[in-house]
Amino acid sequence: MERPLSKHQVIFVPGLASDGRLWQPVVDRLSDIVEPTVARCSGKSIPDFADEILAEAPGRFTIAGISMGGYVALEVALRGNAGLAGVALLNTNARPATSLQVQRSTALLGDAKRDLFDTVADKLAETVAGGKAEVATLAAAMARTVGRDGYLRQQRAVLDRVDRRSELRQITVPMLVIAGDEDRISAPSLANEIARSVPGAELEIFPCGHLSTVEVPEMVSASLRDWLTRRVEGGAS
Repeated sequence: MERPLSKHQVIFVPGLASDGRLWQPVVDRLSDIVEPTVARCSGKSIPDFADEILAEAPGRFTIAGISMGGYVALEVALRGNAGLAGVALLNTNARPATSLQVQRSTALLGDAKRDLFDTVADKLAETVAGGKAEVATLAAAMARTVGRDGYLRQQRAVLDRVDRRSELRQITVPMLVIAGDEDRISAPSLANEIARSVPGAELEIFPCGHLSTVEVPEMVSASLRDWLTRRVEGGAS
């Protein structure tokens, strides 16, 4: 009798002011091959978030990050951890915040500090939802669960992120990059920039906006399943 294969230990990292609900539609579809963990991102910087993940990571693991979670996943990948088996980056980029992003986010930080966090949550949801009402409702609910203090920490971490483009060629583990052709926050060209720079990286572009995991979960989960099976060898350690 053959010994059953171990499941892939995958750490899923949510985006800014989000939680496990952002990944749940994908996790549900991969439950037969994946043992999931959702990162908390409770520190004050992208390196802090990576430290938290690596402190609790299993002996062999894959990391998947969306939006802010992609910045964290890149940080983990660039640490060169021996247990890292693969990296999936969704709706993210390797660049620092633009001046316009800094300007808009600083204004939201100011509103949050003035006890206008409900308004901030709605604005964040509107930005990431791309006009999709159900996505906006979910995004606003997640932001309110993360809360004002969590948002303030994460937003500052996002604004303080550094340019990783010159380091991408150092990554040697399998990488999957997923983008949305309607994403106005992290355009497909930025995903392509990563895929071109990381040796052997694969790129998928789907018909969606910034939150691909809830907009097209069937496509995202199918892509992850194929990549995990084909490129990320073995399962749990």
